Amino acid sequence: MARLALAVALAVAGASEPLVIGGIEFSREDDIENMEKLSNILGQAFYAMILAPEDASALQQWQALSSDIWSLAQYAVQVPALALPVAMSLYNYFWWEGPQNQEPNAMAGYQASELMYLAVRHARCHDPALEGMEFYIQQCHLRWRYLLMLAGETGRHLALGRNLLAGSQLLSRTREYFREAKQLPHIELLKGLSSHEVNFNMDYYPAATLRHGPVWDPQVLPVASFLEENYPVIRGELESILRAGSTFASLDERTRNAETQFGPRGDDWLTAYLFRKGEPIQEVCKHAPGTCQLLQQRPEIAKCKTSGSGAGFLRMRPGGRLKPHFGNAPRLSVHLGLIVPDGEIVMSVGNSQVRWEEGKAIVFDDTFIHQVVHDGEEPRYVMNLWMCHPCDPSDGKEEGEAVPAYCFGEPRVGAMQRLGLQPLPPKY
Repeated sequence: MARLALAVALAVAGASEPLVIGGIEFSREDDIENMEKLSNILGQAFYAMILAPEDASALQQWQALSSDIWSLAQYAVQVPALALPVAMSLYNYFWWEGPQNQEPNAMAGYQASELMYLAVRHARCHDPALEGMEFYIQQCHLRWRYLLMLAGETGRHLALGRNLLAGSQLLSRTREYFREAKQLPHIELLKGLSSHEVNFNMDYYPAATLRHGPVWDPQVLPVASFLEENYPVIRGELESILRAGSTFASLDERTRNAETQFGPRGDDWLTAYLFRKGEPIQEVCKHAPGTCQLLQQRPEIAKCKTSGSGAGFLRMRPGGRLKPHFGNAPRLSVHLGLIVPDGEIVMSVGNSQVRWEEGKAIVFDDTFIHQVVHDGEEPRYVMNLWMCHPCDPSDGKEEGEAVPAYCFGEPRVGAMQRLGLQPLPPKY
């Protein structure tokens, strides 16, 4: 695979010259198309390194790309159609200082936020005259949210690391971005007073999102008490898998998504999926038949066909990190604590923090910015449900099942319903 190398020729090329990166021609206008192309280049090299860490050539190739991305970031300032792909590549693959390093890469976060604001303006997402349908077609709702996350989280990291001047400047800029976004006619979804209240479920079910916020009362969802009641069965089957040596890791390898860099190490976060989009994964269910039978009874999972839905055992290793990120909308997440060791193991969701307890369920809206820190001594295991949103009138429901009363109120409908749009597949 070719390097990204821009070299001098690209830097001096005129606007009419082809824009070629890594042997692939990029657009000077369509930044969404460019994002997919650059992600493919980096993703192939990233997974070659992750899946074959002993391969010296794969590591060397990734190191070369890691060097090239900074030249590309400088060039993107001159070619705005590259701002979005480079910003998302810095976030997706370079958030951490490096493999095995728990520290976020402040330079990558800062550069990504600067480029994302350039991408906002390139697509006219800052223009009040941009029509509602075009606002979503250009993915302005994603650009603004990622801008607020990138700037806010990087500024927070700098401030906590005692680089107070740089941190306060970036946090001040985040507040300016937030104020600018709230003035736009199609961004009424940005309720609240801070960027940490930004989420994606507001596009679909604003009344319930405003009522419950980032962390829901578990009593609101029947599936939460269902999991707690069946904790002994679910934990027992997890323990059987763990007694079988490397079974959990092999199940993760067989069922994992093609994900980007969530933690500084590839095994910070492992998942043995039991269900995806309403369908049981038999090769995993044969190791946990009782758990799969229980989940088959729950329409939130077994009848949920939405993209990004599913269920499985999650493992997080000691010292692990999950970077700030958004989950796919529309959905909710439910965690049942299975094995929770001593130590500081905490998840931030929006402006809230939660800690797991064995046998207890946590219900949260993972379309808010969320991240995890595990400073305990042993691996943490939970049962995770990515379930259909309870306000969805058809998906994840039994026949004739009504939508809960908390789904109604003001605003009555989200932007997606108002514009007649279906849930959009995740692009970022």
